[in-house]
Amino acid sequence: MMKTSLETLDSIKQRLTVEVDGQDVAVSRRKVLDQMRKEVQAPGFRKGKAPDDIIVQRHGDEVISETIKQVVRDTYPAAVREAGAKPLGDPRIEPEGKPEPDQPFTYKATFEVYPEVKATGYEKLSLEREKVVVTDDEVEGELGRLQQRMTQLEPLPEGKIGPGTVAVIDFKGTAGGKPFPGSEAENYVVDFGSGRLLEEFEVQIEGMKAGEKRDIEFLYPQDYFKSEVAGKEGRFQITAKDVRRKVVPKIDDEFARELGKYSSIAEVRADLKKRIGEFKEMVERNRLKEQAIRSLIEKHKELQVPFAVIDAELGNMLEQLKQQMAARGQTLDESKFDAREFVQANVKEATDRARGYMVVEAVARQEGIEVSDEELEARVGAMAAQSKRPVPDVRKELQEKGLHERLRGQMRFDKTLDFILDKAKIKVKKAKKKEKGPKIAKKS
Repeated sequence: MMKTSLETLDSIKQRLTVEVDGQDVAVSRRKVLDQMRKEVQAPGFRKGKAPDDIIVQRHGDEVISETIKQVVRDTYPAAVREAGAKPLGDPRIEPEGKPEPDQPFTYKATFEVYPEVKATGYEKLSLEREKVVVTDDEVEGELGRLQQRMTQLEPLPEGKIGPGTVAVIDFKGTAGGKPFPGSEAENYVVDFGSGRLLEEFEVQIEGMKAGEKRDIEFLYPQDYFKSEVAGKEGRFQITAKDVRRKVVPKIDDEFARELGKYSSIAEVRADLKKRIGEFKEMVERNRLKEQAIRSLIEKHKELQVPFAVIDAELGNMLEQLKQQMAARGQTLDESKFDAREFVQANVKEATDRARGYMVVEAVARQEGIEVSDEELEARVGAMAAQSKRPVPDVRKELQEKGLHERLRGQMRFDKTLDFILDKAKIKVKKAKKKEKGPKIAKKS
């Protein structure tokens, strides 16, 4: 038997007082003594045979501290349920006195809770967005990328590396006399003149034929992006293995038909313009959502955020960092990652993100916004179609990884933001000039 009382300290913190009766204290203490007996060696007794009084005499302080921990383990979960509390994380335990067998023992558990959030000011946000304009240059840029993807490579047995060719080479080299990450490769593809290869390197392999070997030397630029080789002398052994000529298709109606679903190049341009416009609209919509969240954060800046929620967001940000680094072939260890510096640099942003999430969730609750099973299943179906996998397989994977309801939560979040945007006052600004359009075109 036990008695509990719950008090609210502030909007995100509560304290639970638990009084445990003497019989339960004795049970917890017995567990501790039985466990310690297995490890204690006392003079005159075999291991595992020392009596209680000897264990207490020799390890009294440890018996007390371990008994407190055991009492909490044995009673805290039930005390939380009895009090109707909803802790967000582990509690801070403050014992009152020492646990004695057959004597009542009281401890206090202080923990964070999710605050009661009342969202306000979301009904008429003032936001800005750019007018979506698709230029002819953007369309032609996408058309040019399609042209490059449709380019064919013809064997060129006696040909030389140079403009209009693609070559396969092996290379092995040093910078400042020492090898470095990326200084050696086999079957490296050189699209001559594309700008993907260091100019100082490319100019010295021009004219090579398949089967030819060549030693080259050059100086890396002082501002080279790999600081470990910037300004140093590069020495490489090159072997040309294959040289092919690029056959670039002419942009005409025949090219359009090669793409598979068009009868004229005019149709291709119209479709590209439509798709670029849709992409830009999606970008602007996402920017509006970000604006809305930032505006809500500012309107609710006095809202206290539990550290447990901030900590979870910091975890999400760290995971995003790991994924970004993995995409560059790096790891946290390689970057001399400092956890303390990461937290200091990102704790404000994590707090803002958490606060924004809490406010949007409050809007969803206040407006009764939910995601139906049918809507969730439609999203799973779309994910399956995109990954070209059976729907049951995708659904099973989400459920096994505990992501099914997380997906529902994300959909509810997005649905709520759409609700907020639909009520917002949105000012449309003139589009800024951009040099290049979004790269969205794909070979059909």
